[in-house]
Amino acid sequence: MYKVLLVDDEPSIREGLTTIIDWEKYGFRVFGTAASGREAITRFEELEPDLTIIDIRMPGMTGLDVIEEVRQHHPGSHFLILSGYADFDYAKKAISFGVDGYLLKPVDEEEIISELERISVMLTRERETLARHAGEDTAYREHQIEALLLDSLEGTETMEANALGLNWSQYQVVLLEMHAEPDLQRGSVVKRRLAEAFDQKDRGIVFSFHSGLGLLCKEPILTLQSAQRLYDELEGLLGEWNIHMYAAAGQPVNSTADIAKSYNQANGVLGGRFLFAEQRVMLWNEGEKSKSASEPVIAMGEESGEPDEAELADKLYYALDIRSSESVMRVLTEMEERLILHHQTEQAIKTAFSQVFSLAINKLAAANQHMQSIMQEHSVLITEVYHQLTLMDLKVMAAEHLNRLIQRMGGGSKDTVLKQMIEFIRRNPGENLKLEVLAEVFNYNSSYLGKLFKNHTGEYFNAFLDKVRMEKAKELLDEGLKVHQVAARVGYANVDYFHGKFKKYVGESPSAYKHARELARSQSKDSSGEPERE
Repeated sequence: MYKVLLVDDEPSIREGLTTIIDWEKYGFRVFGTAASGREAITRFEELEPDLTIIDIRMPGMTGLDVIEEVRQHHPGSHFLILSGYADFDYAKKAISFGVDGYLLKPVDEEEIISELERISVMLTRERETLARHAGEDTAYREHQIEALLLDSLEGTETMEANALGLNWSQYQVVLLEMHAEPDLQRGSVVKRRLAEAFDQKDRGIVFSFHSGLGLLCKEPILTLQSAQRLYDELEGLLGEWNIHMYAAAGQPVNSTADIAKSYNQANGVLGGRFLFAEQRVMLWNEGEKSKSASEPVIAMGEESGEPDEAELADKLYYALDIRSSESVMRVLTEMEERLILHHQTEQAIKTAFSQVFSLAINKLAAANQHMQSIMQEHSVLITEVYHQLTLMDLKVMAAEHLNRLIQRMGGGSKDTVLKQMIEFIRRNPGENLKLEVLAEVFNYNSSYLGKLFKNHTGEYFNAFLDKVRMEKAKELLDEGLKVHQVAARVGYANVDYFHGKFKKYVGESPSAYKHARELARSQSKDSSGEPERE
């Protein structure tokens, strides 16, 4: 659609021309109007119209004055002049100055349509010629840049700058890794769209590299704000194709001979794409900042051992068992913080996450054997872990998946924290339960939670846990399990320790209790004789 600017000092002429013509039908749209010559020059600079239709005689600055001044800065601009019969000779003189035609007042609709059709053809040919020349120039410069970056060609700085046609003060490489639908031709429509925004506006050069597209930028990206603005602009340009994009910028350099350095830096940053935490262009020095920020932690002598996947899995299982989405998110955040400190590669981080998920969901399935779908969902989750492009994507995907699992288990619990704790202990007496861990899951201070628990139950946490375990132990002994089996099932790895706890709470040893129960059942059977018939 070609842009039109209408200039006339008579409001009725401006309004009439705007309304009587179906401009879009002929490939035009009126983008603005002006009531004087001086206003016309201001509006021209704002709009940069493809065609200006202007009255030849206006008070003060005439139409010819406007054309003369505009042409000094925009020699290829197009004008149609409006004139009355008395100005006919004047209009013919104006045509000799290079305007594209004239229209007599009052303007005839068919006449202006005819002129619009003629000028539309002319503008289209001009655009095609410019695009062809720009494409040839862009292709040549892109080839030179790709050779410079990928083939490591060497030469004098002046020769390279002249060959590229880039006598800039600075050069910066920005690399884009893009993931889109399989049928999207990355090298055609996307590249062409970026070239229109950068090559053809003298902002930079678009080129291809091994896993996406690159920009050699004229104006360097130095701040987080400018990095965000560029990313947002790129997203806007490519939005219609639903492209997932990751971008990284190398350090600006002062000569074309050093462009490869900027490229290598950007490529290195992009290699850490899995840990990108924001959707913007990531800068060359951000990795160094993150590294230096983490160094004091080690220097202070804090523990740097391997993260305990089993402990994280227990916390995740607890969060799922109490059906708390908030607790799940807290555990996922802790997983992120702890696992990435010790697993530096994308594959290792994904493997660690999948191990935690597997341990937690296996426990959940064992405790909910009636829900066969839990294990089916488990395999989907593990598969999806390895399909995620960034850690942030992985965390979002896992949260959505685990929250769906909570909903299938009946949704989030509305019980009080203390009631949830008590029910959780009763369901899981065999777990290695600690007040500190449960306090983390419920997002409480452990000392405060311990006091609340004592006030609510009348007993300290460990004493309550022991009693629940003893009740469960008696049930299991009644079912005929051996003492060492019962000890393991109720959370005691040491049989002697279990023996002491049982005698303390029940008043006799597990073996004596088991023997007494078996004897009582035997005597009951003997005294009753034959079983009753129905």
